[in-house]
Amino acid sequence: MMKFYTYPKQREWKSLCARPALDSGNLEQYVRSILDAVKSHGDTALKEFSRKFDGFGSGKFAVSKSEIAAAEKKVSSELKTAVQLAKNNIGRFHASQKEREKKIVTATGVVCWRKSVPVEKVGLYIPGGSAPLFSTLLMLGIPAKLAGCREIIVCTPPDKKGNIAPEILYTAKVIGIEKIFKAGGAQAIAAMAFGTRTIPAVNKIFGPGNQFVTMAKMLVQQQGVAIDMPAGPSEVLVIADKTANPAFVAADLLSQAEHGADSQVMLVSDETQVVKNILREIEKQVKKLSRRKTAEKALQNSRAIVLRSREEAVLFSNEYAPEHLILATEDADALAEKVTNAGSVFLGNYSCESAGDYASGTNHTLPTHGFARSYSGVSLDSFVKKITFQEVSEEGILNIGPAIEQMASAEKLDAHKKAVSMRLDAIRQSPVKQSASQAIHALLRTNIVHAKPYSSARDDFSGSNKIFLDANENPFNTGYNRYPDPRQTALKEKISGLKNIPAKNIFLGNGSDEAIDLAIRAFCNPGEDKIIICPPTYGMYEVAAHINDVEVLKVPLTKNFQLDLKNIMAFSAHPGVKMIFICSPNNPTGNRINQEDIRTLLEKFHGIVVLDEAYTDFSPEGSMLLQLSPFINLIILQTFSKAWGLAGIRLGMAFAHESIISVFDKIKPPYNISELTQRLALEKLNDASKKNEAVTAINQQKNWLAEQLQNADGILKVYPSAANFLLVRFNNPEKVYRYLLDNGIVVRDRTAAVPGCLRITVGTPEENKTLIQLLKDFHRNEKNSLH
Repeated sequence: MMKFYTYPKQREWKSLCARPALDSGNLEQYVRSILDAVKSHGDTALKEFSRKFDGFGSGKFAVSKSEIAAAEKKVSSELKTAVQLAKNNIGRFHASQKEREKKIVTATGVVCWRKSVPVEKVGLYIPGGSAPLFSTLLMLGIPAKLAGCREIIVCTPPDKKGNIAPEILYTAKVIGIEKIFKAGGAQAIAAMAFGTRTIPAVNKIFGPGNQFVTMAKMLVQQQGVAIDMPAGPSEVLVIADKTANPAFVAADLLSQAEHGADSQVMLVSDETQVVKNILREIEKQVKKLSRRKTAEKALQNSRAIVLRSREEAVLFSNEYAPEHLILATEDADALAEKVTNAGSVFLGNYSCESAGDYASGTNHTLPTHGFARSYSGVSLDSFVKKITFQEVSEEGILNIGPAIEQMASAEKLDAHKKAVSMRLDAIRQSPVKQSASQAIHALLRTNIVHAKPYSSARDDFSGSNKIFLDANENPFNTGYNRYPDPRQTALKEKISGLKNIPAKNIFLGNGSDEAIDLAIRAFCNPGEDKIIICPPTYGMYEVAAHINDVEVLKVPLTKNFQLDLKNIMAFSAHPGVKMIFICSPNNPTGNRINQEDIRTLLEKFHGIVVLDEAYTDFSPEGSMLLQLSPFINLIILQTFSKAWGLAGIRLGMAFAHESIISVFDKIKPPYNISELTQRLALEKLNDASKKNEAVTAINQQKNWLAEQLQNADGILKVYPSAANFLLVRFNNPEKVYRYLLDNGIVVRDRTAAVPGCLRITVGTPEENKTLIQLLKDFHRNEKNSLH
């Protein structure tokens, strides 16, 4: 039975973690002689060893199609169903491990990526003998097929009559593997490593086996043939507490003990009685096993250990580094987080190790003998090679070239330096510069570059009088039964004339918020890239970034609400910074951002600058739309919500280089601007003078309101504003806010962004007068309360 230890000191753990000593004698020398013989004499040596070790030395090594067909008839329908279920689960789990090629822009003009390429030829060793492991063929064959390995061969030992277990042959057929050979032991590993006239050589060998197979794999690896891992005798460690079912745990331990006399099982608990209950169960259950003698020999190599806590038990397990680890505890989830060394982990009373061996979906080919400290189990990655690629443009070598020159020079590798210097000199002497579209292309997310836009057949017939039976619409005309022009052609042309900007440089969105979201989605990789914002500023930049899983770096405005250029440029050097958002006139401060500072950013920053001009119509300084031509990295946002008085129709505009606009059009939802929105906007645009009258009236009211507020008691400051609102610093902002709210006026509490401040939007003359009167009432009430 298992040896029992209570509260061993930590210095004793190393000896307790020792695996059974193999009676190897001259194992390495003996196995090496087998490898050398097969390498030199091929099939002849293979036949001699097969006769010696398997009792089979006549006939062909290759399994015929008729043998596979005959084997299928010997497998019960119940087992076939079970194999199919396991195949589906294993396939589903391993298919999820496929990596999508991801191109990373490490610097502007420098694109790097990695591609998975299948190992061309793989050999699968499937133990036969007394326990034909057809489940191992599922575990190895399915990921090999999913990876796309061009040639997959199987070697498995036959019985003395030269037959392969029918379960193995049936499983091979289910997976789609046809090249199966009757060869086992070290000689089979040699055949796959070096090739014989019958068995082709492979690039990588997979599969568990006895000490001879494991030693053969280790030795052929030294000769340039890759292997999955050193996989020896099976082992399991179970951590059990008072919530564990003793019968379940005993069965789990015995399921590994029955693999072989050299297997080892370990039981660890924080309670002596728990261990005693499980040991009694083992004594009962082992007597009923068909492989009882094998299991009992394995138990002699095994240990039951009581430690002081479950946390200490995990530390012991990490020291042991088991092939299988079962956490039969009430806090299995928490303990699992502390596991650092294990092949595969099973959580809870119902997660038996047998599930992983057969049908849960995970792979059961796992590192043993403590190799879980440095090896992983077999996965889809085991059957592929990772090849890295990179593409450096002219702009890219200009960006990173000087650094490469410095590093090569420091290492005294002159040729390395010259390889860069020659390219830099050639670029500097060439008048040809990178095109705008190439520069934008380099900044975009890779999947966006290659994305195909939604395409409507209606696009080709915009404005025609044809009969449209292509878009699943209600055919009976209500005036709004047709999908709107997806390009909003007429509206763009109207805006183009008004703004003196080509229609190809205009994007129309469902509010400018849609353009903010699209910009982040187009250029920023989720979980990797970053944007810079300058608080206090418009809150949607941060919201859109968080929704898209993009990190936000904050560089606050200066005391006079201007850009802190020095810190912005320092932050922009962080890896993955793709965009800077600037609001001018700024919300909530109302001031214009110095346009010269914005131009400096556009010149020095290699990413995208988004300039939000939602309030620009109220500012005498005007828009920066004329900067679109010289700066391809500029996106300007404007809206119909403010000056045009159309907040309810949700129409925003983005102006940018056509390369950026084409990307927005590619990833926007189809028909994002409704027919009603287009009609109302066109109607308003036909008479721009009314908008100008409204702007004049609002600015007049703003000036009146600012004057009244500056002269009011309890107000510390009214900030100058180029927008349609005022930022006002109050002596008691919280009380003022609540008083106004209680009396029917809602203003914006901005104390979190700008301490002491409320933001007040300009209203009608009557609304503004009511506001001023309420503020006077508030101050009078405050005075009276003091007396």
